[in-house]
Amino acid sequence: MSPTPNPRVLYAKVPPPGPLIAGEHLVYESTPTIDLDAPLNGGFLTKTLFLSPEPFMRERMRDPSILTYSTPMVVGQPIVGFGLVQVLRSEKEGVTAGEYMYGFTPWEHYTVQPYVDARFDFKSSNYPPYTFDMDTLVLQPVPNPHGAFPWTSFASVLGTPGLTAFVGLESIARDMKAGQTIYVSSGASGVGSMVIQLCKLKGLRVIASAGSDSKVEYIRSLGADVAFNYKTTPALTALAEHGPLDFHWDNVCGEQLEDAIQNMAFNGVIIACGAISEYNLRPEDCYGVKNLSLIFKRRLRIQGFFISDGLPALLPRFLNEIPPLLAQGKIKSQEQLFLGLDKGIEAFLSMYDGSSKAKPVVVVDASYA
Repeated sequence: MSPTPNPRVLYAKVPPPGPLIAGEHLVYESTPTIDLDAPLNGGFLTKTLFLSPEPFMRERMRDPSILTYSTPMVVGQPIVGFGLVQVLRSEKEGVTAGEYMYGFTPWEHYTVQPYVDARFDFKSSNYPPYTFDMDTLVLQPVPNPHGAFPWTSFASVLGTPGLTAFVGLESIARDMKAGQTIYVSSGASGVGSMVIQLCKLKGLRVIASAGSDSKVEYIRSLGADVAFNYKTTPALTALAEHGPLDFHWDNVCGEQLEDAIQNMAFNGVIIACGAISEYNLRPEDCYGVKNLSLIFKRRLRIQGFFISDGLPALLPRFLNEIPPLLAQGKIKSQEQLFLGLDKGIEAFLSMYDGSSKAKPVVVVDASYA
């Protein structure tokens, strides 16, 4: 067969602290090709259907000498993240042509799996014990929803955002009780919107914030009892009026974390799963929380987590409980679709420049929009 076009989004250059620059750090390449009939050497060939930009991907774009919770990406190779693929051919036992799989995959139209060149050569002895090898998040089979819910739900409530919310609530805050109050920062995000809905199903009173009036209306439609725009209503003011808080789900870090600490109830719990306000900053430019003494004065518990911490134990429950709720309309999702891989960089950057309207999804195959 003649070579088939295989466009990709390339991780071209390690960025300094600050915003990524399209065309410099991330580059869309339309010219690569692939022979779809080439030997697979015991692997399998996949076609990318859609990709799910996630905030943690920014932290992976760094100098490998910088140690943190994740392994870095490989410069000169496609960026790697979660996506839905379909198997076209397989030489791997247990993987069947035609089936759908979700997990880590390079940002390109076609890939021979397991991908090799874009995989970071991780030697655990060179890294602290809290560093997770991201390339172990391999593709896993997922069922065809047959119209019960959109395919793109695998990028939101059934993907990483939904799993993050479920793992955090069921592992760190499993003692939640109906009538207690939780504050969810960045409530319109993929993770935040799922936290709101899961907490309402548990009978909690939910306070949530977002950065625009339209996003506030969205989180209110998800069931938030109190919803406010933190850009026009200071979080400290809103939380003082509607607190105290038994739980705080922190997606953002920075000043909103400080405001939440100020309004936590005795024995309150703070669940930390991200720091989107700081991913583009140098460590010395990150927000310095000023009221940490309240942690011991109010016997607060702050616990961070990574999705892999509870995934082995909780994934079966997640797959058993969440898809039926989605099919029944008891859980909702909202995605912002970017049609075509050439829109991939725009989709990724939308998470940081404030232009995203919902969970961004890069639709590579338009029939899955």
